[in-house]
Amino acid sequence: KLRRQIGAEAYDIHSLRYTATAELARVGLDDDLIMAITGHKTHRMVQLYAGAERQKLRARAANFAREKRP
Repeated sequence: KLRRQIGAEAYDIHSLRYTATAELARVGLDDDLIMAITGHKTHRMVQLYAGAERQKLRARAANFAREKRP
């Protein structure tokens, strides 16, 4: 019903949940907060879905640190 209301009928629930998890990880939320929003029951699932985004954040931080190095 909600997907119909927001015009997202072409998207399945799994994909929406995966995307939400990745987006929340991208803005820096921790696993517990992500789980509270997405309804995941285990940290392992959040880590699985958030892993790629968190890796990108770590890579950016490492690059930033490297560029600031005298």
